Amino acid sequence: MTDLVQQLSQLIAENLQAAPTATVDQLVERLKTDDRIIQINTGNAMAFQTVVEGGTANVGIHLHDFDDEKLNRVLKAFWQSLQPSGVPNNVPHSGVAKFIGREPELERLHTQLQQDSLVAISAVEGMGGVGKTELAIQYTQRYADVYPGGIAWLFAREFNMSAQVVGFAQSQLNLKIPEGLELPDQVAFCWRNWREGEVLLVLDDVVNYSRDVEPYLPPPASNRFKVVMTTRLTFGPPIQSLSLDVLSPEQSLELLTVLIGEARVQPELEIAQSLCAWLEHLPLGIELVGRYLLKRTDLSLATLLFRLQEKAKKRQAIRHDALQRDEATATSTARRGAEAAFELSWEELNTPGQHLGKLLSLFAPAPIPWYLAESVEQKYCENSEGSQEFDVEVFENARARLLDLHLLQLSQQQEKIYRLHSLIREFFRSKLEGEADETSNVTVS
Repeated sequence: MTDLVQQLSQLIAENLQAAPTATVDQLVERLKTDDRIIQINTGNAMAFQTVVEGGTANVGIHLHDFDDEKLNRVLKAFWQSLQPSGVPNNVPHSGVAKFIGREPELERLHTQLQQDSLVAISAVEGMGGVGKTELAIQYTQRYADVYPGGIAWLFAREFNMSAQVVGFAQSQLNLKIPEGLELPDQVAFCWRNWREGEVLLVLDDVVNYSRDVEPYLPPPASNRFKVVMTTRLTFGPPIQSLSLDVLSPEQSLELLTVLIGEARVQPELEIAQSLCAWLEHLPLGIELVGRYLLKRTDLSLATLLFRLQEKAKKRQAIRHDALQRDEATATSTARRGAEAAFELSWEELNTPGQHLGKLLSLFAPAPIPWYLAESVEQKYCENSEGSQEFDVEVFENARARLLDLHLLQLSQQQEKIYRLHSLIREFFRSKLEGEADETSNVTVS
């Protein structure tokens, strides 16, 4: 490889001397069509190598004086010209029938990423099922031309990030990595030798930034690398956040209509609106229910809504087939049903956090004043076996964790009023199955 670079540098230098005003592109074209033999010399030595082809004598000569900066630019441009055409990427296919809403979010994400000083990192945050992964896929499709250096999609939860970086560089960029390097050094080699142009890295479903992501990021000064993370976590500066909320009522109804058709929605328009409201306009919930209805053409929307409501009374709504992913026929971007999606967040909670989630699920489906939650917890501790002591700091830390994972939402900051999404409430309530109500011995005055 070193000899090849020296030969190419020698040839570029000769072309520069012959055509000092040529542009980089013109020099690259000359390089790609030049068939001369290059003699590599060192120091002030001069040597000549002559090859006669078709009556033409090709003489190689060592050259010493040329524009170093322009030579490097021509060399890089030549390497890039040899790369496969198109933007290298391994982005998953989108499974949505129609991407609805999120236009402002796409534009804001693009604005966040177009920074020049450092590696720009944006975190698309939100509860499970709100559409973070789909937003990232749509962004890669819309702005692919901005990233000629490639778009690498890395699964942050399931697989080792460093191995994925190396695999992408080898398979998509044809990068030859020297043997004998440890994995971290292989990653560093990839960043140093990545294809020219701006690069987008998408880290899907980040669960531990400091452990799984930060050690393997490109060097901070490499401002051509842009990073998008999808995550259930809440980050602060210097990571820029883009928080995704549920769809509007109009958008969720439009999504349901796209899935099951206008002819099915219009006769039960008010029921369709009520069904979307019961799902609290969560994109995953709408999509799962829509695909369920699509396979059951004889099932009315009214019947399905009634069955979900009846299941909710038994704390089993989250496990209804309409909210599960059918692996046999699944074509959507979503890789999990509602319960499985929320289970991933549940696993990130400690015992106090899980206890608080179950406790809050027993409140009425309305905003919850925090003082009332504290009062219930205090009485629960007083009436529990052994009379546990109420620890306000532990209770508040549990609340903070629920907020960090987007399992709880702050409704009114000044009044300290919180709310649970309806499907999150159903999920937490399902965790009470087989248990006595945590408030069974509590009377709230």
